[in-house]
Amino acid sequence: MAITSLSYFIFALFALIGCAALQRQNEYKKSFLLIISYYFYMTFDWRFSALLLLLTGINFLAGHIIMHHQQKLMKKAALAGAISSSLLILFYFKYSNFFIESLYDFLQLFGLSGRSPFVDVILPIGISFMTFQAITYPLDLYQQRLAKPSSLKDFALFMAFFPQLLSGPIVRASYFMPQLESSQKLCGQDMMEGLTLIIRGLIKKIMIADILALHIVDPAFGNPSGFSSLFLVIALFAYSFQVYMDLSGYTDIAIGVAKMMGFKLPINFNRPYMATSVANFWQRWHITMSSFFRDYLYEAVKNWRWSNIYFNLLIVFVAIGIWHGAGWNFVLYGLIHGSLVGIEHYRSRMREQQGLPPVVFRGVSLVIRILQIFTIITLTRLLFRADDLETSWHYLQTIVSTTNSGLPIAPIAGVALLLAALLHFTPIRWRDQLMKSAVRIPEYGYAAVTVVFIYLMAALGSDQAAFIYFQF
Repeated sequence: MAITSLSYFIFALFALIGCAALQRQNEYKKSFLLIISYYFYMTFDWRFSALLLLLTGINFLAGHIIMHHQQKLMKKAALAGAISSSLLILFYFKYSNFFIESLYDFLQLFGLSGRSPFVDVILPIGISFMTFQAITYPLDLYQQRLAKPSSLKDFALFMAFFPQLLSGPIVRASYFMPQLESSQKLCGQDMMEGLTLIIRGLIKKIMIADILALHIVDPAFGNPSGFSSLFLVIALFAYSFQVYMDLSGYTDIAIGVAKMMGFKLPINFNRPYMATSVANFWQRWHITMSSFFRDYLYEAVKNWRWSNIYFNLLIVFVAIGIWHGAGWNFVLYGLIHGSLVGIEHYRSRMREQQGLPPVVFRGVSLVIRILQIFTIITLTRLLFRADDLETSWHYLQTIVSTTNSGLPIAPIAGVALLLAALLHFTPIRWRDQLMKSAVRIPEYGYAAVTVVFIYLMAALGSDQAAFIYFQF
């Protein structure tokens, strides 16, 4: 069931009607949402539901032990068991082939040859998201971020909640569980805001991300030797916009659908390409994922006896890279970002020790700085988009050495690039003013126009490419 398809929005409408009908009966409403969420996930592959059940059972049991045992050693053992078991499941499905192939390549260095084994494992959609979301429950209970344990039904719904199940946002137990304690009241304001978010998400995905992929990014990466250096460079920047519009588009749809049903999901993006440093970029990009690594992994690593901030940053960013995919290109992606953030921290500390004020960018210097960071982020995206390190290197070599000329960009792709820039760089106050204007439109008229627009976009999006982050 494609998220941009008409069938998905019919399904979401059914969920909304069910929530409205059961608004006064919260337990029935939660049971209803749990059943349809599992049905939704099973439409991709019924076997995936077993994995979801397993992760739910492991982490719910760990949470129960943490809350009902007095011995601290038992609490730690339960937490460690839940985290290690969940990560082991993730490792098997996502990284087993990468590990086996890397081991085989290493043995070949010593003349130990043989046929490389291959484990035929189906990668469940959204496994990285659901694994991290699962372990926030025992972690939040252990760290007392969550005041009390939930019922099994509530935790199962938290794990399976269909709007954000596949690609986030990564919701923490301490954020979502309190919303399940009482029935969420549906209101017209939430409906209108939710519909607006869904429209924005569809525009990002169908009218920008997919068009950029079809007309610029995929041709460039599929055959870099056939294009000019300028086109290949433009394709890199186009990919930066594609991946942002793709993931933030899904997030907008997820937040919008949840909001219409009375649930709040956390913001996941804050105009990341307006960042003035690499560290600032990660405060704006995929916020629920980066904050997960900051609050859970970084805080744990910094307590190691022999750790220091630069080592900690490398560990965290390599983990972020590996979370995105199984390949040495993702490891290098993490190393580069960790090194850049470390360099920024070092320079900031040196200025502080010398009694110099922090660097403040204004006016032209601010624009130049934003373009610098955007360019750095875009260059590292090459590792993110290419299949492996060899492909990345070939792409860079082609940019430098190609003798091709011309700029075969279709007009529709140029419009998509312009629309992407407008959506991202438009001042927030203008966007807020547009939202206020939309709110003043009569609710029924606004809803009618929106439904027609969603129908048209969903009809266009039925055969569109899957969201990029589904593979994660």
